[in-house]
Amino acid sequence: MYWNELNPQKRNVLFKFDNSDVKKDKDRIIVKLKTNVFNFVSLFLSSSNIHGLNHLTDNMRHYIEKCDRFIWVIAICLSIYGSAILGSSTWTRYQENPTVISMDREYKEWTTSLPAVTLCPTNKIDDQLFEELVQKNFTNYTEEEKEDLRTFLVQLANATYGTFNEVPAYDRISPNEYLHYIMSLNGDISYTISNSHVEIFSSIELVPSVTELGLCYSYNGYVAPYNDYKYWLRRNMSEFPKIEIMSGTPLDGDIFVQITSMNFGYLGFVHSPYEVPDVACRIFPSPENFYKTLDVTALSIYSTPEIKYLSPKQRGCRFLDESELEISEIYTYNICRNQCRMDQARKLCGCVPYFYKPIKKYKICDVKGMHCLDQHKDFLIKLRNTTGIDEKVNCGCYPPCDDVNYIVEGDNTIQWFLGTNLKWGLIKYPRMRLKRNVLFGFTDVLVSIGGTAGLFLGCSVLSFLEIIYFFTFRLAIMSLCEK
Repeated sequence: MYWNELNPQKRNVLFKFDNSDVKKDKDRIIVKLKTNVFNFVSLFLSSSNIHGLNHLTDNMRHYIEKCDRFIWVIAICLSIYGSAILGSSTWTRYQENPTVISMDREYKEWTTSLPAVTLCPTNKIDDQLFEELVQKNFTNYTEEEKEDLRTFLVQLANATYGTFNEVPAYDRISPNEYLHYIMSLNGDISYTISNSHVEIFSSIELVPSVTELGLCYSYNGYVAPYNDYKYWLRRNMSEFPKIEIMSGTPLDGDIFVQITSMNFGYLGFVHSPYEVPDVACRIFPSPENFYKTLDVTALSIYSTPEIKYLSPKQRGCRFLDESELEISEIYTYNICRNQCRMDQARKLCGCVPYFYKPIKKYKICDVKGMHCLDQHKDFLIKLRNTTGIDEKVNCGCYPPCDDVNYIVEGDNTIQWFLGTNLKWGLIKYPRMRLKRNVLFGFTDVLVSIGGTAGLFLGCSVLSFLEIIYFFTFRLAIMSLCEK
């Protein structure tokens, strides 16, 4: 009989593969694996010093007593749940509220910084420098074109949130050159400075600083050189000038500064030496040939060294050297708000004003873009949506860990025939300051969680080491021995 003439069913029967032995081997392996796992878990439960686990594997008990294992399982599960709940609340407290702010009244032992002042001239275009610019770069302009250029540059130099709509349309200058033109047309300023501590702080001068109101000048501002246009061009930290901060104690007597014979009117800001002015801050204006005096009081807050070991989110503040900002190597609250405004401006209009530090990812607004920003001026200044539901923009800006808040209690301005003068100082030294300290540190977390685990399960550090040992080293040894 030929092979192809065989019945197909008979052919399958003749050559059918018998896999019964393979199935038996697989079953034996699975049974052996289950037995090994059961023995290993039983060994861990019987030898662990965590309370209650040994009752689950004790075979030396009466048959009736063995039925109580279900009760022990429930008790152990409840204990684990209770310790997890309390441990979680402890960890949450450490992450969200580990610090405390208290009062310090040892005022004779600390120094108080004199407030920094930033002055933004109301006239930022020098006529002589403008004529030199025209003769150098715009010789083919007619008189009408020159006047249009001057009007544009004057309005551009004074443009900020709330005045962008005043900038006239002009497309003969690239937006990337706006800041360069404004800085090149800034004339020299003249002034005379005197203070109450001339012998110690005689070298402090006005420092150029680019702010949200354009080019300004700061006195006693440690942060100001970081916003100097020349520093932006150099990008070399080794050339950064260190500013000596003027400060004093009650034993030093009154502390004040007087800037006289200024050749410009200004918009003034009073702020911390470790801060920059913000467009939303209070402005103290003064036209030319006026004498202004500002009486200032201070309230400072400082952080203990232990605060440094917490994350910014835990402590709710940042130190000066903890910057994650794209526009600054140092961190301040207002610089963080500046970057937040840049992000919101780019989101709304696709560009940012020219007076911020140039960064490739941020496109500089042309006149059309500035007019777009003016439509959202209230939102960009306050960083709060006031239309409909009052909602604050989440900028992620933390206050500084070491800060001084200044309050201007007296603001007097009189006409003066000897130029523009400004005098400010502390009318009295603060007799109280706030101290931020660690209330609940990592050591307290360990003690609390350890106490909770000991209360519910009788655990200790050795108990956790025992778990690690059993499920790593001991498990590996048993696996090798089985092989």
